[in-house]
Amino acid sequence: MSRNRLVGLLLVIALLASLSVGLVGAQDKKILVTGRQMGSSDIPTIDPAIAEDVPSVQIIDEIFVALARPNEETAALGSGMATWTVSEDGLTYTFDIMENVPWVRYNAEIDAVEQLVGADGTPLVVTAQDFAYGILRSLNPETAAPYQYVLSPWIVGAPEYSNGEGAAEDVQVAVVDSNTLTITTPAPSAVVPFIFTMWVTMAQPQSIIEEYAEFWIDPENIATYGPFALKEWVRGDGGSLTLIKNPLWPGTENIPVPALDEVVFRFLDEEVQLTEFEAGTLDVAEAPDTEYARISADANLSASYFTGPGTCTYYYGFNVEREPFNDARARQAFSMAIDRETLTTDVLGAGQIPAGLFALPTLNAAPTSETFPDIGIGTDLEGAAALWGEYLAETGKTAADFNLTLFHNESGLHATIAQAVQQMWAETLGVNVQIATADFATYLDTRGNYDVYRAAWCYDYPDAHNFYYDAGWHSDLLSENDTHWSNADYDALVDQAFAAPTVEERAALYAQADDILVNTEAAIAPMYYYVTNDLTAPYVTRTHSFITREYYEKWDINR
Repeated sequence: MSRNRLVGLLLVIALLASLSVGLVGAQDKKILVTGRQMGSSDIPTIDPAIAEDVPSVQIIDEIFVALARPNEETAALGSGMATWTVSEDGLTYTFDIMENVPWVRYNAEIDAVEQLVGADGTPLVVTAQDFAYGILRSLNPETAAPYQYVLSPWIVGAPEYSNGEGAAEDVQVAVVDSNTLTITTPAPSAVVPFIFTMWVTMAQPQSIIEEYAEFWIDPENIATYGPFALKEWVRGDGGSLTLIKNPLWPGTENIPVPALDEVVFRFLDEEVQLTEFEAGTLDVAEAPDTEYARISADANLSASYFTGPGTCTYYYGFNVEREPFNDARARQAFSMAIDRETLTTDVLGAGQIPAGLFALPTLNAAPTSETFPDIGIGTDLEGAAALWGEYLAETGKTAADFNLTLFHNESGLHATIAQAVQQMWAETLGVNVQIATADFATYLDTRGNYDVYRAAWCYDYPDAHNFYYDAGWHSDLLSENDTHWSNADYDALVDQAFAAPTVEERAALYAQADDILVNTEAAIAPMYYYVTNDLTAPYVTRTHSFITREYYEKWDINR
């Protein structure tokens, strides 16, 4: 056994907690089973430095805790593992980190969560050094973290380090003492604190990662510290992941000690979730958009149904390196040929809002179609046919010359949308488009290789900058952009908007940028703004999240 291997130590408090559960009996444990936010494929990772998708982040947010944490119902910023102060110039953040929060792991042999200890027998607690290590690991070019590009602009020295042109010691993340961390940002902004809610800034267990490398996230190896711990992970499609209550989490006003003993996340398509919810084998399920009429007509289902504002924009991306999408007219034609009203009303019908702009209208500094009615793109079947005809005439091609493929991750919802759009393009443009699918991880890795791909951007923090910059459309982030499109005018507008002093000025500049993205250049075709809708059994007490991830430590079961 390695000298550095952490040895599990079952503390008295954990032993008492496990004995208490045993006395109550397994049948009385509060175990919630859900498919919410998971999808039908195995989640790609629970490594905070590597995650880039909603299912992964949902799990990570429950087993780790960031420095700050947004309220799931209001998006208001609150404390996570720290409180903080800001220097007078708005550049340096000083974080006071909670003391004595233990690193833990679930021990399957004794069916309990235990605190971990170092080789010297000292119980391990989360420190400022763990946060500094986590941030630097997320920025390390060798980690190849997908969200490096989102994090690095916010910390002095980070862009150079993540690009392989600077050193880690030049990144201005400083450990003052075991519970104090300072981070210096290059420019003051009201957006900055929201960056510290993100998973790439969470504490990470250095010794565990160095010992187990990519296998450190396996249940038998992982070290975590949030309100839940990882109990089991059944990999693959149709699998599941189980979280267990961490009795050593001290609880805070924002992040209480869980009432639930376990949460079982199952990897199921929405349609299967509905079937299992009706059968009583799921306590919470996503409500398929295509089943809204049936749910509304059913007394039991409608009583369990909830809908509210969403946090994502659904869109199709065009690969501008492939014909015909290397011509803006073709991209415009394909976008204008999508009947968004029919799609949201007849195909989906769960309250989705047709999108003519990319950014969610509910974001800070986001332009809206009401405020800027002359920008964006919409359905125009005659205009689409005319533009497509102009393109074909100029290039000497016919619609039959193109063998195009539309790519999406496996999902009944995405398949239904793709088939509807496939028909729209055939009827308006005369183009036969094939549809291809893949599991979620493969889809993320390969969607930039297809002619058209389905995607959605769900906000990481509630400001328009997250949509216009972090989503990848700025030329600084071309490697993150699966359309392979870039535009200098767009870049300049986004840069000006970030620095503009008022919300009104920012929104006006973002409006011009959005018009370039979706209309004059039409790199993407925005289709609709999401709604949040799900089904909850009547014995479940819960909050309803509008930030793309749920906080299950605030839920309860009362049978």
